[in-house]
Amino acid sequence: MKSHQHFARALLALGALMLLSSAAFAQAEDSEPTEQSTLQASQPSSSPSTKKLPAQTIEDFARAPLLQHVQLSPDGKQIAAVLNQGKLSVLVTRPVKGGTFKQLMASDNLEHQFNWLRWVNADRLVVSLRYPSTRQVSWFSSADSMESRLLAVNADGSHLLNLSRMRGQEDIAQALDQAVVIDWLADDGNHILMSQPNAKFSGAPAVFKVDINTGARQLLREAKADIRSWFTDAQHRVRVGVGFTEGRFSLWVSDPAGDNWRLARSFGFFDPARVLPLGFGLDPQVLFVSAMHEGFQAIYTMDLSDPTLPLTLKFQPKSGRDLEGRLLHSSKTGEAVGFVSNGQDAAAYFWSEEHRALLERIDKALPKRANRLLQLVKDDDVYLLRSFGNGQPGEYLLGQRSKSALAVLAELNAQLDPEHLARKRSIRFKARDGLPLQAYLSLPELSKGVPSKNLPLVVLPHGGPQAATGSQFETWPAFLAERGYAVLQVNFRGSTGFGQAFMEAGLKRWGLEMQDDLSDGVAELVKRGIADPQRVAIVGASYGGYAALMGAVKTPQQYRGAFAFAPLTDLVEYAREIANNRLLVSTHALERQIGSLASDRARLEATSPRLQAARIEVPVVLVHGTLDRQAPYEHSVWMADALKAAGKDYRFISQDRGDHQLSHQPYQLQLLQELDAFLLKVLGPGAQAAPAAAAH
Repeated sequence: MKSHQHFARALLALGALMLLSSAAFAQAEDSEPTEQSTLQASQPSSSPSTKKLPAQTIEDFARAPLLQHVQLSPDGKQIAAVLNQGKLSVLVTRPVKGGTFKQLMASDNLEHQFNWLRWVNADRLVVSLRYPSTRQVSWFSSADSMESRLLAVNADGSHLLNLSRMRGQEDIAQALDQAVVIDWLADDGNHILMSQPNAKFSGAPAVFKVDINTGARQLLREAKADIRSWFTDAQHRVRVGVGFTEGRFSLWVSDPAGDNWRLARSFGFFDPARVLPLGFGLDPQVLFVSAMHEGFQAIYTMDLSDPTLPLTLKFQPKSGRDLEGRLLHSSKTGEAVGFVSNGQDAAAYFWSEEHRALLERIDKALPKRANRLLQLVKDDDVYLLRSFGNGQPGEYLLGQRSKSALAVLAELNAQLDPEHLARKRSIRFKARDGLPLQAYLSLPELSKGVPSKNLPLVVLPHGGPQAATGSQFETWPAFLAERGYAVLQVNFRGSTGFGQAFMEAGLKRWGLEMQDDLSDGVAELVKRGIADPQRVAIVGASYGGYAALMGAVKTPQQYRGAFAFAPLTDLVEYAREIANNRLLVSTHALERQIGSLASDRARLEATSPRLQAARIEVPVVLVHGTLDRQAPYEHSVWMADALKAAGKDYRFISQDRGDHQLSHQPYQLQLLQELDAFLLKVLGPGAQAAPAAAAH
């Protein structure tokens, strides 16, 4: 059994072991352009490029985005980011004005990964690392876990400190997530507020004020029974707690003095009555929350000064889509000015007129894109933007309002030419039971002369399944379309973003109507003459991998092959695993999402690919990382054994120490190479451009 204590002891050594010198790592030069005088003149690569890149290779598609987790320092003078270079992901810093990146530490994404990072002051930042582990849950059993730790480090790489585990503070060792920051104390600069246990073997966290320079901590708020997370107001007072007990969440609020705690709401998993706290603005009696409005998630305010705790609708997009994400605060006033969405085609929304005007200018400069405003610093004068869209991998950009300047910091996938990336097309059709469905279709580049009819088709169901596919760029459909395949991504029932009723329609319907929605999408494309019914394969990851296998089980005549990365394959065993894992609170969510062994065993057996392997008649490929903590590796082992016992055509690729996100870049490349070979085997080559007519 791999011990979590081993990682905690080794964490402080990580900096010394993985610190990089310029001799050990090629310097990453800045490519930031000169500031432009107007936003309209600063549009990046959304316009057709005059530079022609060579044909895009598998390696090009497998490469990770150049930068991730980009953050501006509070004074707007430095950036920090994770720079992806080959096998390594490197934590780097650099002055905003340009220069060479300073490399602080690196990971090959096998044992641990960078989770997030944030500046605490102008020269010091904190970094969260996540890693897989195994915890003892009783004298007789253990459970796999995904854990996190928190480091602090100076911008030049000096003074590396483990904030999660200091000598004499072993009581927090029971927490899986030891990197929970609930308040950044922006006006302090030397402390943060963290949520951590203050008693051994306690799952209830207290609130501590932690010195980022020494790691010393001061207890501010004792743990409260059943409270799992805390929220503070703009005055840094602990005001809100979210509890969980007996399968239900509870929202607790207090007065400004931290007294008179009241139960505001109680709700279950996927409950339409759920009210989730987002945070405070300047008014300590106004709490921003997410709640349902006419069947869709919207933003409300809760009046804590009123004993009835009434809700008032604050914002909902006109599109009638669910809102999921976080508040965005002004660095000048501290007020909550808008909302950054992380849903489909994620962007930013503002109720502040000043900031709405800024976003309108940005949208005018970068049209037909999702422009996500990530940070406002230096009295809101400097901002960080991520811009991306349909067929556009996107860029990070730096803006300065006082100069009307907007400059590209980094193209995320500069090796991919947007001129030759497939655009997704939104299509709508009805399922066999009449439910309206929306999907995205990616076709091979038509300007190359590729026919748009009778194409080989890849069905690509998304993961989750409480998630959704949007129109934004994604690597897999772009890669498959470039290879000459049509790609269908259905937002099947159970997907999020389409309202509560649509999401609930997928609860306990794994392998049933959710699977039928995919088949109905194929039938629609065949009906339209786009897809060749004799050349259809199904490919997916996570839940999508499960759906790929169930497609081969349920409709063996529809698909020529199934390719599954990190799938769940035995819902009966999965239900048992979760129920026995006392490290998690998701047992009740699982029962709402999939079902329970007590009442749903027959259905779970009928919709488990492992238990139905004899029904599969087409080739299957399984790919799975051994340290996957979201879909256990054993599920692919079991599936491979079942396929072997049934005498089926299958291939199982085991990725040693691989995770659920394909974080180790060689594994992303391996998967795309295997997928390319698999589709060539089961569908034949993708559609190719027609030969040019002979000159006369």
